Amino acid sequence: MKQADNPYIIFTKLFDSLITSGCRPGHDEDTNRKIVVINLFAIVGMSITLVLGIKALFNEQLTLGIVLLSSATLFGLCKGVLLHSKLKNNHIIAPTLLVLCLLSLMLYLVIFGGVAGTGPLWIFVLPPVAMFFAGVFWGIITVGLFIALCAVILFTPGDALLIASYTHEFKVRLLLSFATVTFLSAFYEHSRQTSFIIIRDISEKFERQALYDALTNLPNRRGIQKFIDHEINRAKRQQEQLTLILCDIDRFKQVNDNYGHDGGDIALKHVADLFKEVIREQDGVARWGGEEFLFVLPTTNESNGVVLAEKIRETIQATPVQIKNTSLTITASFGVAQIHLENGLNNALSLADKALYRAKEKGRNKVLSASSLTP
Repeated sequence: MKQADNPYIIFTKLFDSLITSGCRPGHDEDTNRKIVVINLFAIVGMSITLVLGIKALFNEQLTLGIVLLSSATLFGLCKGVLLHSKLKNNHIIAPTLLVLCLLSLMLYLVIFGGVAGTGPLWIFVLPPVAMFFAGVFWGIITVGLFIALCAVILFTPGDALLIASYTHEFKVRLLLSFATVTFLSAFYEHSRQTSFIIIRDISEKFERQALYDALTNLPNRRGIQKFIDHEINRAKRQQEQLTLILCDIDRFKQVNDNYGHDGGDIALKHVADLFKEVIREQDGVARWGGEEFLFVLPTTNESNGVVLAEKIRETIQATPVQIKNTSLTITASFGVAQIHLENGLNNALSLADKALYRAKEKGRNKVLSASSLTP
């Protein structure tokens, strides 16, 4: 038997597709996790109420059977809402329907008692479900409303609102135990949400550290790569031009030697801030390594890239940096190369690097394009 024909694998794939339907890459991790639980709860709830509803009909409990089958239909509707990808906020509508369905079913079971008076045993499902789907605040309000309604139903004089018959002791203990479960569920959900926020913040912090240069607050090589890949793909689709600029701070070693590494750091932060001011909103800039920086210019040909590089060069030269009460003029050299999509990124980087090297050879503080290089 082929692995693909294995019944277990087929069932696993089918089940996985059922519980993950509605998950979207654009949703955060917690939202997608809630969607999985909604799917799972809707499937389980629909299955249980469907079976119990059919059983009730066979036992000639018509009202109970109709209520349970109606609940099964509503659980199925929750699942259908998630499958409806064009429905806006379907991941919010589905849990709201689910909680309302569960709330109504629990009230019915309290009033009518279910099978042999065991219906109220199901109400303990409500607190954790309401807290998880609605959050602590709205979960407490929802469950608090349910407790208030139950108290009115259970303790109305003469059991006027009850069909089933319960002892006074059972009513009191039912509400007290339910309130205890509600408190524990709220505490657990609050702890879960707090832990999730802490872990998410730590994850985002580490991700930023991995993608950004701590000194200049610019993307590093890894951080700019995603931007480059996106712009290359866009340029291919729309047949647009894309240009790179490699920039290197002139005589940076002398800055470190004369002013120390702290002075060098101040100089790097200074030019990084200037870069952010000069480049266009659609452009990207990253610290490529050491005192070298890379600019990515979408919808720009090489000649326009040279114009921008000249503007950056002039801005750096005209804006001295203050290091240890000394005004220091910094210059930079630039190599510009257009990315020819048929040759790829590495070829353009190599050409820009050669142009930068030639600019250094010609006395620094210059801009040279790859097309100006003689073979």
